[in-house]
Amino acid sequence: MDKPISVLIVDDEPQARDLLEMLLDPMKDVEVAGKAENVAQAMKLVMERNPDLILLDIQMPVQNGFDLVKQLHQRGLDQGYIFVTAFEEFAIDAIKASAFDYLLKPVGPRELENAINRYRNSREDKLLNERIDLLLGSLGSGRKLKLNTRSGFLLIDPEEIVCCTADGNYTRVLLVNGRQEVISSNLGALELMLQNNRFFRISRSALINFKYLVRVDTRKGTCWLEGDTGVQLKVARNRLVKLVALL
Repeated sequence: MDKPISVLIVDDEPQARDLLEMLLDPMKDVEVAGKAENVAQAMKLVMERNPDLILLDIQMPVQNGFDLVKQLHQRGLDQGYIFVTAFEEFAIDAIKASAFDYLLKPVGPRELENAINRYRNSREDKLLNERIDLLLGSLGSGRKLKLNTRSGFLLIDPEEIVCCTADGNYTRVLLVNGRQEVISSNLGALELMLQNNRFFRISRSALINFKYLVRVDTRKGTCWLEGDTGVQLKVARNRLVKLVALL
């Protein structure tokens, strides 16, 4: 009898992790090797348990799913991957191009079982290293976002964005050089565009880049971001707990 497929579940949302575990439970020859809520936990579990397959959420705070793939690849630990995402975005093209499987949330039992079966049939793939190289290369490091404005559009490197704040149906974007731009998309839409970068939604009206976070005041519920012009923002109480936990 073949050895069961060991699966590591990585998702920052507890309900999502529990749902995937529940859906995997009735599957024959599949066992859950562990669950992780962030990249650091996932790295530790992979080193300890060496799972065959990782069900990997793409959008996670601080470090995203692709950061985990890169770190494991650099250590020579190339697992199988099935990516899980709530939204179709540019990264799906990279996943398709590199022939990895992906599932859109909410994940259904039939879709998950079919994805596991596809992995089972291709687990002896000798081109895994090449596919991971293609995935990471396709994602790129200098990708610019095309952001529509009232008069046209902007091309902005996400690394230059300090924070984004809601302005009605528009979003005000603060860049590291102190420049501000108003784009004709709401904050929720912009959050989706930035989900593969290190951004965190601190409230209904603000999204910050972890790269520029320098201070958090838990008593006042505020945070400070650096740049040519420093900025102080209010952190919602329910997001403050998660922000502190991530840091």
